[in-house]
Amino acid sequence: MLFTGLAHLERPFHSFHSEILRWYDYWLKGINTEIMDEPPVKMWVMGANAWYEADDWPVPETRWAKYYLQSWERLREEPFLPSSREGIEQPDAFVQMPPSQTRQIQKLRYLTDPLPEDLVIAGPGALYLYASIDQPDTNWIIILKDVGPDESIRTAREGETLLRTDLPERELVRGWLKASHRAIDPKRSKPWKPWHPFTRKAARPVVPGEINEYAIEILSTANLGKKGHRICLEITCTDIPTGSAGLTNVEYIPYHVCSSKTVLHKIYHNEKYPSYLLLPVIPRENLK
Repeated sequence: MLFTGLAHLERPFHSFHSEILRWYDYWLKGINTEIMDEPPVKMWVMGANAWYEADDWPVPETRWAKYYLQSWERLREEPFLPSSREGIEQPDAFVQMPPSQTRQIQKLRYLTDPLPEDLVIAGPGALYLYASIDQPDTNWIIILKDVGPDESIRTAREGETLLRTDLPERELVRGWLKASHRAIDPKRSKPWKPWHPFTRKAARPVVPGEINEYAIEILSTANLGKKGHRICLEITCTDIPTGSAGLTNVEYIPYHVCSSKTVLHKIYHNEKYPSYLLLPVIPRENLK
């Protein structure tokens, strides 16, 4: 398996002609090219900016880390504290108007504390989200980012939750789910890969105001997060970068258009509704 992440390799894949030919020679012509003696997985790791190999995918040494969504845009490995305030945390919310009314894309974002050491994320992920909406349907679009270090100096009054908005950031990967297609097949699902039937029979409109759990698959990525950086999770419902211009610009094909109605989205994160992000963390020493 060759994994390149977000990259679109140059056609006709001239960089891998010799590798491709060795594979075809082995399987179609019976020539012993020794291609099967090499590790079966080759991945490009962003941040390290180099190719690395593995014996399987997900990587066998993977530690599946849970990052819980919390108030004040926090994303932490520690579950909710047994205090009265944390136990009744109010939901976060955003309202998205349709592209016929606005060019603005609304979203929520959650960040970890600065990484105490380098962190390697390699493999598929998932977001288990407890949420409600006030319409029968919406899109859930998940964006995972690597946010650069914040070296600014803040006073105690400004606190740890007041983060700069101009920090360098790099998108790693995305995940998508139509709310009405939230049904999963437990027999085919894995914690890091919720399996949705995506059929008309399985589709179920959302009851407005009802809190549902959405198991959202996040595509595979491979990234070295440097010490001092942060993991950032963004939640939105549309990914038309130019807003309503996407409907009229013939050179641009919109990806996922939001609902034609204004939708209120509420994200819950407490002991009863523990929304969390599941990420594949592998040992730093694997990148050698």
